Amino acid sequence: MRKLYSTVFVFLLFFACNNAHLYKITGQISSDSMEGQTVYLENLLWYMQLSNQKSYDSAVIHNKKFELKGNADSSYIALLTVNGSPVTIVFVENGNISVDIPDDVSQTVVTGTKLNDLFNLYGERIKPVKNKLQELMQYAQSQQQTPELQFELEEKYEALSKEILRITIKFLDENPGTILSAYLLVSTMSQDISPETISNIYETFDENVKNSVFGKIISKELDRAKAAEITAGEMFRDMTMKTPDDKDISISDYAGKGKYVLLDFWASWCGPCRAENPNVVALYKEYKDKDFEIIGVSLDNNRDAWIKGISDDGITWPQMSDLKGWDSYATVKYKVQSIPFTVLLDKEGKVIATNLRGADLKNKLETLINSK
Repeated sequence: MRKLYSTVFVFLLFFACNNAHLYKITGQISSDSMEGQTVYLENLLWYMQLSNQKSYDSAVIHNKKFELKGNADSSYIALLTVNGSPVTIVFVENGNISVDIPDDVSQTVVTGTKLNDLFNLYGERIKPVKNKLQELMQYAQSQQQTPELQFELEEKYEALSKEILRITIKFLDENPGTILSAYLLVSTMSQDISPETISNIYETFDENVKNSVFGKIISKELDRAKAAEITAGEMFRDMTMKTPDDKDISISDYAGKGKYVLLDFWASWCGPCRAENPNVVALYKEYKDKDFEIIGVSLDNNRDAWIKGISDDGITWPQMSDLKGWDSYATVKYKVQSIPFTVLLDKEGKVIATNLRGADLKNKLETLINSK
């Protein structure tokens, strides 16, 4: 009898332990049109071309309901689709997860576990700003495009994007160390976020999160940022782009040729850059005949807007751009995370300092030129 009790106890303990690692996703559908269609729990990483596995599980919708069950040894992110059409992101983790899919599938709500509820909280926090972004896009589509309007729209878009970034960083500070944190951090790394901020958030991750695909992406970005840091004394990094009149121009055409050279990273759509340009114009007039040159490196993606910005601001120094915006090769080559951004080179082409502007730049040039 004792042996029987012991066997039953072990069985129940085993069953309880297995249940502790089970998830159950229960779905409720509003639309009759989805009846009989197949719901797929798919690998988000497959869509990012980071995994060869596409699907985890599937179920057929019956009486406007579906159910998916499985074992979640650790939390992961999945994409819920219906007959191949994306519906919503689901954080798959131990517990009961509810998915409510209304007629407008973009309003789908996932609740029931910590990460999904946290993701909803994040969504609520950024919702007002996302609504403003949507209104801005709708307005842009309804207007005839001009360089002036594009400048205005891009300035407003940048301001709203920065507000979402601010909300996201605050949210990550308040809710550290999860796969959700890693996912949101990867989603924001293309914006103006410093390596120090990325590193501080990354260090809150446990080993499981650090070893996840998103954790490894962040780790590689930190390694890249460290390796690419521009330091005083290093030689300029050469690159070739096009001038406004479509001719080839290289930094090596000017750097290391016996003049101090300022690499000025800017764009016609960048409000702070345009505000700084009068100072740079005045500086160029004062020092251009005193062994000083400027190369403007534009992050524009519209040639007409770029040329108009040059003309409107009275810029007369050499200009280069590949017209790829933030995807420009220059942002990688010179580790540009925000603009305006500058790199000052000595007469041999070595870096003196980065990100000098206004009075700081003028004082540095005065010191260099008057020390001859």
